[in-house]
Amino acid sequence: MPDIEGLLCALLRGEQFAWPFGQDESFVAPFLEQADYHGVLALLHGRLQQQAKVVSGWPDAVRQSCRERALEQTMWELRHRAILREVFSSLAAVGIKTVVFKGTALAYTLYPEGTLRSRGDTDLIIPPRSQAPVADTLSKLGFERQTGMVGESVAYQASFTRTESAGDSHTLDIHWRINNSELLSRLFTHEELLRYAQPVPELGPDALAAGPVHALLIACMHRATHKHNPYYVDSVAYYSGDRLIWLYDIHLLANSFTPPSWEEFVRLAAQKGLCNVCLEGLERTRINFHTAIPEHVLVSLGIPGQTEVVARYFASGVLGQLWMDFCALPGITHKLRYLAETVFPPASYMRQKYPQAKPNWLPWLYLRRAAGGMLRRLHRGEQPH
Repeated sequence: MPDIEGLLCALLRGEQFAWPFGQDESFVAPFLEQADYHGVLALLHGRLQQQAKVVSGWPDAVRQSCRERALEQTMWELRHRAILREVFSSLAAVGIKTVVFKGTALAYTLYPEGTLRSRGDTDLIIPPRSQAPVADTLSKLGFERQTGMVGESVAYQASFTRTESAGDSHTLDIHWRINNSELLSRLFTHEELLRYAQPVPELGPDALAAGPVHALLIACMHRATHKHNPYYVDSVAYYSGDRLIWLYDIHLLANSFTPPSWEEFVRLAAQKGLCNVCLEGLERTRINFHTAIPEHVLVSLGIPGQTEVVARYFASGVLGQLWMDFCALPGITHKLRYLAETVFPPASYMRQKYPQAKPNWLPWLYLRRAAGGMLRRLHRGEQPH
């Protein structure tokens, strides 16, 4: 098989315009599969449109698939943007300031068009004590809370989905902490992201997005989390931090930085223990997209002998991460609550998870869930890191 990922990178860098496989159409399907997995079909369509005069030899099937994905993304994006404007306005009306981060934030602050940044949902961080009014506001807007873990110590986010009459769905991941990991959850607070947030006019006068320095720190951290935590493409679970769309985010962010931005980035990376994670993300991006990153930044992030708890966390297996998260909980009360919420989540959650079970099966459902979860974690813990 040819290096399709390398070809995708060359296309996104603007260095490859001819279809390299001649008349052999056996490469069309794997090319499209890889482009879809990496989340760059719509972005490729934009590239092909920009370079229409020099692009040659591309099979109609590839052009058509890119065009169709771009059209699908555009139609979804137009509706999603309207919904987000409604959400931001409604939350602001009840005094709640949210900050959008990750994919949607980058789509509207970095990319020429928001439609070029494919994604399946929008991530928002809210004040920790505003969960109830946010849930009430979203309910009034037609959103339904999705099944997920609940508890003070085991879950710091919840998903809300609104399904349109045409069948399209729009999901918001509402965070009151940046990550469900106890160790990572304290790295970025709502208050900090709000302090450095930037306006997003296309999403309405009440929309705010994480500032560029914080956005790059979060992008590097997000990439690292998916080495062990799954993400889904067409309902299939994958474990990897190197989807090209994530690395392209880092590439665009790095290209937008000024010398003061890099100085602040290095300072915050050191303060939060993210130097190793950021160095790895930047180096990987430079390999794929030839990103211009100041050498002194890479040197500062890679000081010999530097060890960080966060880097050790990401280098650990699933069981190691669970132990580090448990140890990061403050005090015995929080630790006991974490154990109780992990082993015995609320009955309402169990009923949602196992809707066909009879009422008197609850004890057996807890056993089934515990056994299944342990087997999955042991399996993941045996995988190479």
